[in-house]
Amino acid sequence: MPRRQMVIPGTGGVLYESAAGARAATIFELLAQAGAAQTLRCKHGVDPEALEPLENTLVARGFMTLAYEPFAHAFPRWDFFDYDWRLDIRYSGKRLAEHLQAEASRGDRWRLVAHSQGGLVVLAAARLLGAEELARLVQGVCFVGVPFFGSVSALLALLEGTFFKSTIPKEVVRTWPSVYQMLPRWSVTRGNPNRPELLLDATWMNAGLLPAPGAPEDLSQHIDRRMLERARALYRATSTGYFEPLRKLDFIRILQGNNLKTAFRLPQFPSTEEVINVDGDTLVPDQFTRDRLPSWVQDEATIRRLPAAEHSLLCGDANVFGLCL
Repeated sequence: MPRRQMVIPGTGGVLYESAAGARAATIFELLAQAGAAQTLRCKHGVDPEALEPLENTLVARGFMTLAYEPFAHAFPRWDFFDYDWRLDIRYSGKRLAEHLQAEASRGDRWRLVAHSQGGLVVLAAARLLGAEELARLVQGVCFVGVPFFGSVSALLALLEGTFFKSTIPKEVVRTWPSVYQMLPRWSVTRGNPNRPELLLDATWMNAGLLPAPGAPEDLSQHIDRRMLERARALYRATSTGYFEPLRKLDFIRILQGNNLKTAFRLPQFPSTEEVINVDGDTLVPDQFTRDRLPSWVQDEATIRRLPAAEHSLLCGDANVFGLCL
């Protein structure tokens, strides 16, 4: 059967079209359009286990060629998985699992390249499928710049509305569950380094970023408490056995940039004036991520840490592309 290859893009790497079928556009193009705030909002119910959004005016369709150019033009051909990276990562994982199963009879097992949030989507799909079913469908996965344990960039998006050097209204980005689900799983202050303090209501309440009980919520001033609960739900599901469904794959590769300043702590949270940086790819801290991987992953996966392009362009880096083949 023919070899099959698929890229699962990262945050910001997917194009959108409107439900009416308007031309596909990047998130950055959409931000410049009239009515962007209303277009880009997502609406979810109060149940954190109800994964599908109640309301979403956009459809994921296509990918940013610039970010994935080597894969877009490579032979044999690479497919791309369209998913709305703003939504609950568990929902995107469910859609990927269903896609892999639906395509099972049409070719050989998939070789996956998962960039950034795309790696979290793969892990979510793997949990649903289980090790045996995943290995039946997928030969191996190459994780490129994946924030397995979160990223300070997600925190900055919630605090400031900053997103890959662009600005998004805070009342918009604070409706996106995936951003909460990528909050750092470590202390960003000088407290217990293993404590996921950003998943606690009290942390945000003390910072004045959650309303008092019974008070109205204003997303220009507050984060969304329901989205924070979705982040906790994902954390509970992955606090043990995070990588276990990958054990039966033929190969696992983990590629990380280690040459660029990457935000790691905000000692004066919620102030962002004294950011502590470490080496990484501008979004994923390198050594910290490596050290937190389970011992069996560190022993059995092929892990490469290399000077490379900044995070959003990692999959356009020729050295990274070569290691994915």
